[in-house]
Amino acid sequence: MPGSSRIAASHITEDTRSGRALLVAPLLTEPRSAGEAALAELALLCTSAGLQPVISHVVRVRQINPATYINSGQLADVLTLAEEHDARVIVFDRELSPVHMRNIARRSHLEVYDRHAVILEIFFKRATSKAAKLQVELARARYAQSHLVGMWQHLDRQSGSSNLARGEGETQIELDRRQLAARVKRARHALRRLGDHRTRSRNSRGEMAKVALVGYTNAGKSTLLNALAHNGKPVLARNALFATLDPATRRVWLQDQQYALVTDTIGFVDRLPPELVDAFDSTLEEIRNADLAVVVVDGSDRRAAQQLRTVLEVLERIDASGVPRMLVLNKSDRTNGALVPGIGVQDSFVGGELSISAYRGTGIGELRTRIAELVATKIESQTH
Repeated sequence: MPGSSRIAASHITEDTRSGRALLVAPLLTEPRSAGEAALAELALLCTSAGLQPVISHVVRVRQINPATYINSGQLADVLTLAEEHDARVIVFDRELSPVHMRNIARRSHLEVYDRHAVILEIFFKRATSKAAKLQVELARARYAQSHLVGMWQHLDRQSGSSNLARGEGETQIELDRRQLAARVKRARHALRRLGDHRTRSRNSRGEMAKVALVGYTNAGKSTLLNALAHNGKPVLARNALFATLDPATRRVWLQDQQYALVTDTIGFVDRLPPELVDAFDSTLEEIRNADLAVVVVDGSDRRAAQQLRTVLEVLERIDASGVPRMLVLNKSDRTNGALVPGIGVQDSFVGGELSISAYRGTGIGELRTRIAELVATKIESQTH
């Protein structure tokens, strides 16, 4: 069917994957340091998506330009940098509208992506299970729906490689609109069936306490689950953004005859695309149904305080802010146990905060004890 292969493919094409990328951080009211930190993270995201960041640029935006987000003079500077560094791709650390994408692409004759597209590409690459692939398929289809006009941003070019960039006018757009609606419908139906199965599985676990490990991507949650369930089947744990997209649950001994079901959940990131939050709702259900959420923070990261705020914001977005939570500062082997500046004992946490090293096993015994005490208190309060 005409157009179907283009819409079904990855947002960032094989030809573009080797592309040299210019990263742009438009700042409205944030300090320059915030823009530089955002660019550092965007560079990691782009690398994970298969792009090659070659230059970063901070732009101060007084007012968003309805045509190109940044003003024409700033865009001219960006294009000069792209030419000087032989960039083939421009990535904005903001969510761009279809109009922004189309106009910037027309002026630059380069591929143009926003932060959301890059994150979606990483999820596309990481998805391995049926559930994860369906959830990513739904998220990408919904993103494509909202950016459909922008997908034909290179109509003036003789040829192009971008899956977001080729088309045959309004007839093709209408065809793709119908195809995308059908994809969304199929994915939602399949996910409802998987969600029902997950609910039945969760209900069959009995009355054992349920603990969810939550945190920023690459905070060490999978490593922590392996440390807690050291005799169980290990889960994938590697130094990569969004290494795993499927929740993994293990039966973990806490103390005496007390056990808990501990689940490693999907990692969060700043400005997580709403399409992903919606698509992964059944997976995030594991957090909402937990008796305790263990918030894992990479204590060695200078952005730890901001990452913690992001995690709390996402918990709010998914209606899990009412779940009791404790704070764990991981990777103490890199900080000598020192507390991260900006992170103190939070009023919204129970049980204070604990510094551990999941990799070294430091503090795991104390963590078991605190989890046991907190879930026992939660269950006791529910029976009275």
